[in-house]
Amino acid sequence: MYLNRTSKLILLFFVLIAGKTISQDTLNSTIVEQKSYQLYLDKNWSELIKFGNNSINKGFDYYYLQIRIGIAYFEKENYSLAENHFKKVLEFNSDDELAKEYLYYCYIYNGRNEEARLLSKNFGNDLSEKIGINKQSKVGFVMLEGGTKITDSPNYYDDSTKKNSNYFNPPVYLQLGLNHFVKNRFSVFHALTYYKQVSFLGDARQIQYYIKASIPIKKNWLISPSIHLLQSNFISESVITTTMIGGPPPPPGFPPPIVTKTTSVTNSSKSNAVVGSLAVQKTINKFTLSLGTLVSNIANKTQIINNGFISYSVFGNIKLVLGCTGYAHTTNNYSTTYAAFTPFIYVQPFHKLSIKASYFLNNRTNIIEDNGYLVNNSFDLTTSRWSGLVNLNLNKKISIYGLYQLENKKEKGQLFIYKYNVIVFGIKITP
Repeated sequence: MYLNRTSKLILLFFVLIAGKTISQDTLNSTIVEQKSYQLYLDKNWSELIKFGNNSINKGFDYYYLQIRIGIAYFEKENYSLAENHFKKVLEFNSDDELAKEYLYYCYIYNGRNEEARLLSKNFGNDLSEKIGINKQSKVGFVMLEGGTKITDSPNYYDDSTKKNSNYFNPPVYLQLGLNHFVKNRFSVFHALTYYKQVSFLGDARQIQYYIKASIPIKKNWLISPSIHLLQSNFISESVITTTMIGGPPPPPGFPPPIVTKTTSVTNSSKSNAVVGSLAVQKTINKFTLSLGTLVSNIANKTQIINNGFISYSVFGNIKLVLGCTGYAHTTNNYSTTYAAFTPFIYVQPFHKLSIKASYFLNNRTNIIEDNGYLVNNSFDLTTSRWSGLVNLNLNKKISIYGLYQLENKKEKGQLFIYKYNVIVFGIKITP
């Protein structure tokens, strides 16, 4: 029996498919080793990742294959996925110095300095000397920043006086920060803040002290407790008008004269407040997840804020990160709960330059953000806020940054709307 041309083509197709299946089925440890090693020598990182992961899925999982895939991901700057493979290598050999070194830099390049420091405690003398662990300063960084904020209009119409008498003077804001490590086990961040502003309400001055620990534990968990102490002093002036009978005696038949007296009274009030916060964070491949809660007694009101955070590293590094923080807050023991949201995008277009943009949306009451760090105890509600942060690394030790925010506010008493232009500049020094 003779086959026509169409039948021959169909038969050839099935032969090729069968041949491919047979070659896949005949994949063995020798082929995996030879091909993965050659791809490694050729620095064909993309093909090595594809072939190596396929081989692992088919049951070929061993030390050299894992470390080659890890190096391939590392060379492509996908540190999040490289991390997993170097950890697998350490499961095969917990003393492997090469895997430890690569894993250390995966943490460093993804900004997870606490985990990198903790890992370095297990380095041998040669690796410690190579990386310079023994010469590392206990101080992570020192920062100094200052700024102000300017309203869109210096005066606002006062319904009570029918005059443009309301005003918000630009405040003075200064902060000194210090981050240091405790025996390479965890880091502690301290911040001392001074704030002063004069408005139509009075003269507000505030001193704040913030302390937060970042404690890494096993399996990419990080615990961050914090305490924020605030001391506020508010001085205002009020005018008291009194009327009384006085003056020289009136002529016969006329009423006694009425004298009006105006007295200016200075009122001063001091208050102390405490914010306690706890957050738990977990890193899973390209995702970072966090849950936290905090309690504060600002203005003699107990405020409870629960938050959830998620970020996604698009390329497995810090060149492009997307994320969002959500808040559920209450000041009346959960009889009413309100929500706030802060989506953000972080971009590192160049090695020395990074940009972060975010948007904040809130209602009802001001909240405390960023694990208790950012306290908004203004009388007026911040309904929304646009933020842009630019950071420039001048060299390995010094970076400068600038923050701009457009803050939409609602005045508490008269409920008029106004805006703040917030400007902050800072410098960060890493020893």
